[in-house]
Amino acid sequence: MTDGDRVRSSRLSAATALAGAVVVLVAGILVSAYQDRVFRVQQVREVTAQAGILAASVTAALFFSDANAVQEHVDALQTNPEIEAVGVYDGQTLVGSFARDRKEALPRAAPDPAAMARPGRTMVVVPVTQDGARIGTVYIRSMDEPLDRRVTRHIAIMLLALMAALLVAFMGASQRTLRGANSQLQDRALALAETNRLLQIEMEERSKAEDALRQSQKMEAVGQLSGGVAHDFNNLLTIIQGNLHLLRRKGASDAAEIQSYVEAAGEAVDRAGHLVRRLLAFSRHQPLSPRIVDLNQLVTGMTDLFLHSVGSRVEIEWKLNAGWKVLCDFNQMENVILNLAINARDAMPEGGTLTLETNDVSVTETLAGGIAAGNYVEIRVRDTGTGMTQEVRNRAVDPFYTTKPQGQGTGLGLSMAFAFIGQSNGHMKIETAPGKGTTIIILLPRHAGAKSPEVA
Repeated sequence: MTDGDRVRSSRLSAATALAGAVVVLVAGILVSAYQDRVFRVQQVREVTAQAGILAASVTAALFFSDANAVQEHVDALQTNPEIEAVGVYDGQTLVGSFARDRKEALPRAAPDPAAMARPGRTMVVVPVTQDGARIGTVYIRSMDEPLDRRVTRHIAIMLLALMAALLVAFMGASQRTLRGANSQLQDRALALAETNRLLQIEMEERSKAEDALRQSQKMEAVGQLSGGVAHDFNNLLTIIQGNLHLLRRKGASDAAEIQSYVEAAGEAVDRAGHLVRRLLAFSRHQPLSPRIVDLNQLVTGMTDLFLHSVGSRVEIEWKLNAGWKVLCDFNQMENVILNLAINARDAMPEGGTLTLETNDVSVTETLAGGIAAGNYVEIRVRDTGTGMTQEVRNRAVDPFYTTKPQGQGTGLGLSMAFAFIGQSNGHMKIETAPGKGTTIIILLPRHAGAKSPEVA
């Protein structure tokens, strides 16, 4: 609704309210006049009824010419203060009467009400009959409604009419205000709808931008993965080609030297095979041989391997508390834990403490990272090393991403571990901070067929 429409609507509402108030006032005046007319008609009926009653009462007295009885019946009407005068006539002779105003005497003969009509007075003449013959006349003169009572009644009616007019005007003003408020609400609703539409468009555009960003990140990861694979395979092929070239130059004369070339080429081929297996693990397409595994026994069986891999400057603590078992590939699980231990060693160049811990964990509700409610066996690999920054933490599982010097890591260790744990229906998360060390937490679902140990 435009401002012009609102102005016209408010003017129309004001005019309607004023017209309604005027109508109510006019109706009050008409009602007051009508009440006067109704009152006069009612008064004529009442006086006529009293005259009829008096005529019936004095019939016998007139028939027997008993003036005293007639006067008694007339005097009985003096109790009505609205009756000014009463007269009973025997033919044309006044038999009994009373008048409140002594100055205005009753006519000596039966009067004609039409000839004696006066404003503010009601006059009634009723014949007295006996067996169908008229034997007398009853005359009653009554005052109309007193002026003060009439004024009071008119004031009351006008006050009621005025109150009704004010109520109509107030309702009109309220209706105008309500209409204006509704109009403002409609305008706000339209503005809110437009804002919501723009917000939805912005959200759609942001979603598209995020999808494009994710796609760009995926392409960047694929490019990084392709570059890393090409780089590593190029190094391996260089070694193989170099050794084959030396074999062709040396010929078959020096068997020992030839054997060294063959061993170097074979070692490069083994490294290539290991790289392929890591790529398969990262892509979650490596063939697995899952079986029921007791992680406590698995970790205990790797004790010598840990001691040899981490060196003497790193102290190892064992906290093997798990009682449940899991279903996973035994050999791949060994590789994952060993890789994590080696990463922990590299994060503690000056030495430190490596803690290997297992626990039984019950999750009662879905946690962040999509960890559903259920029973899990937890593995914690914790070091007291340098820790990671948030930027490094965010890219820790990206393939070929490494902070180690050239030649000391391919960047596939954590990515392979992350992929294998996901392929085994588990979850892996990293807790770290610069200077406070790193904890790798692995949750593997408890094997349903394994009996539950007694847990306090």
